[in-house]
Amino acid sequence: MTRATQNVHYLPFGGKRQTWKERRRRAGKAGRRSWADALRRIDEALDAGLDAASERGGDWGSREAESLRGPHRLRPAPHRASTMTFAAAYPFITESGLGHEGTYIGTDVFGSGAFSYDPWILYDKGVISGPSIVVIGTVGTGKSMCGKSLVARSITLGRKAAVASDPKGEWVAVAKAVGGKVISVGPGRAARVNPLDAGPRSSALSDAQWQAVVRQRRRYLLVALVSLMRQGMPLRPVEHTALDMALMETVAQNSNPTLPMVLDHLLNPSKETIGLVGRDGGTAVSHSLRRTVSGDLEGMFDAPSTVAFDADSPMMVMDTSALIGASEQALSLAAACGATWLEAAVTNPDGGKRLVVYDEGWRMLADPYMLAKMSEQWRLARTYGIANLLIMHKVADLNEIGDSTSGHRQKALGLLTEADTRIIYRQKHDAMRLTKEALGLTEAECEHVENLPKGVGLWKVGNRSFIVANRVTTDELEVFGTDDRMI
Repeated sequence: MTRATQNVHYLPFGGKRQTWKERRRRAGKAGRRSWADALRRIDEALDAGLDAASERGGDWGSREAESLRGPHRLRPAPHRASTMTFAAAYPFITESGLGHEGTYIGTDVFGSGAFSYDPWILYDKGVISGPSIVVIGTVGTGKSMCGKSLVARSITLGRKAAVASDPKGEWVAVAKAVGGKVISVGPGRAARVNPLDAGPRSSALSDAQWQAVVRQRRRYLLVALVSLMRQGMPLRPVEHTALDMALMETVAQNSNPTLPMVLDHLLNPSKETIGLVGRDGGTAVSHSLRRTVSGDLEGMFDAPSTVAFDADSPMMVMDTSALIGASEQALSLAAACGATWLEAAVTNPDGGKRLVVYDEGWRMLADPYMLAKMSEQWRLARTYGIANLLIMHKVADLNEIGDSTSGHRQKALGLLTEADTRIIYRQKHDAMRLTKEALGLTEAECEHVENLPKGVGLWKVGNRSFIVANRVTTDELEVFGTDDRMI
C-alpha cells in the first residue's frame, strides 16, 4: 500500500455516506481533545516538578539527579542526501581517494583505504596542474619520514631522485639504500667540486648550442658567487665586463677552467681587458672572488673535480653536512655547485622523470641564487619532467628572508602557493594564520592540522583533501629515522 492510499476508507455496501462523515468528525474532535489533555497534564507535571526541584535545590537542565533536565529528547529526522552532496559537506569522510596507481604512502585515516600518490600520473589525469610538492611540519612530526618514503618508494617504480644540498646528512643513508651515489664536500673531505664544470650534456643540443649553454651557466654562476661574497651587492657594468673577459680568456686557454684560473686573469688582466675596463676595473671583483679559493672555503671548490654528477644513478645526493658551523657563503657555494650540476641533468630529455629534493627549504629560499634556480625549475617542471619537493618547518620561516614588502620573500612565498600538492604535518597554533593564508586551508583543515598525531599529515592534492597516516616498514625505519641519538 502506498502512502497516498494509506488513509483511504471504503464505504461498506448499503451504508450511508453522511453517516461515515459524521463518524470521522467525531473521531477527529476526540483526537484533538486527547492531545490537548495530554499537553495540559504535561504542563501541570512540569510546574509541579519545577517547584519540587526548587525545594530540593536542583538545577533545571543540569545532569544532577532529580534535576528535571526536560520532558523531551531531541530526535532529528533522518537526513537523506546524494553522495555528491556528502562529498562537498564531509570531504574527509566520503572522499573516494586518488586511486591505486603510484607510490604507496600509507592509510587514508577517514576512508580506511590505501593512499597512493604519483605527481606524474595525477598530472596526466588532470587532478593537479603542476608536479611541485611542498611538505611542512614542525620538528618531530614526521615530515622528513614522509619525504623519504615518497622518494625511496618512487625509485623502486623507476623514478630518479636528486638532493642538491643535504645540510644534515639525512639523505645519505637513503641514497645508499636505493643504490644511489653521494658526493660529500667540506673541510677534511677528499672530494673536490669545480663549480665551473660543464656537467652532463644534453643529447638534444649540437656542439655550438652546448658551448653556448655552458658559457651562459658559467657566467651566471660567477656573477652569483661574487654577489654572494659581497652580501648581495650587485656588480657594476665595468665589473661585469671584467669578469666576463676573465672567463673568456680562461676558457680559451683551458678546456676545464677553475676559479683560481679566473682569479688569475682578474689580477693580471690582458691588454684587451685593460683597454675595455682599465687596469683596476676588475680589482674589486677579484677580491670578492678570492675568498672562494682561500680562507674558510679553501680546498673545496678551487681545483678540478674529483667526483662527477651521475645522471644515470637512481639517486644523487650532495652531502654538505661537513659544512655545519661554516659560513653561509660556504653552504651557498656548495648548494650552487649542486644546483648547476642538477640543472644539466634535469634539462636532458633522456634524463627520465626525477624528484628534485630541497631539504631545509628555508635555507634554500634565503639564498638568491638558489631561489632563482628553484623558481626556474618550478616554472619548467613539466617541460623538464621533474617534480620539485620542498621540505621546511613552517611558513613563518619566510619572515627570516624579509618582511611582507620584500620582493625576495614574495618570490619565495610564490613557490609555496604555486605547488599543487601541499602536505602539512602538525603546526603550532601561533603558526596557523600564515599557514592558512599561504596554503589555502579551510577552518576545518586548520583544526585538524593543529591536532594531528606524529606521522599523520593533511594532504591537499589539487582541490581535494586527505588525512593520511604514513606507514613505514621496520627496515625503512632504520634508514629513514633521525631519532637515534635521542633514544
